[in-house]
Amino acid sequence: MQAHKMLLGAVEEDSFWLAAIYTNIESFKLAFLLNKHLGLRLKREREDVDYSHKNTEAFYERYTFKDPLNSHIYNLVANKYKGRPQKVLNSGSLFEEELAPQVLNLIPEYEKVNFFFKVEEDMPGHLFAKLVNRISQMSRVIAVHPVDVDRLKSKQNLIFE
Repeated sequence: MQAHKMLLGAVEEDSFWLAAIYTNIESFKLAFLLNKHLGLRLKREREDVDYSHKNTEAFYERYTFKDPLNSHIYNLVANKYKGRPQKVLNSGSLFEEELAPQVLNLIPEYEKVNFFFKVEEDMPGHLFAKLVNRISQMSRVIAVHPVDVDRLKSKQNLIFE
């Protein structure tokens, strides 16, 4: 029997732009503001991004818009999931104890970030910088900055399909 070898070509990695958004509003409000100020049509996905942490299954909300004009795919994904209460906090009183929800991050190295705004497909860097600038001018957004995807340790958590 003859042996056949199959050579795999270089696997092309997904390239995308990523911005970290700090805000204290709910995901649907942020999606509405992004739609209004950037001219997008972000819609909530039926299925959340699910990720298994050590002993907890976490679900992160995701909104997407596929622009038919320039074939860009825009994603807004939550970075925080509040799970079942795990820790007992002492409130200083003799009789009261509070349970704090367990907070799990999709991207652990950015634990203070509330949302990530991801743009897939080829987009020139200066256009992405304009998007980040417009997001920073929105009311209710505390801060926003681009994230260097090449240095991101948990980049695989942002590949949704």
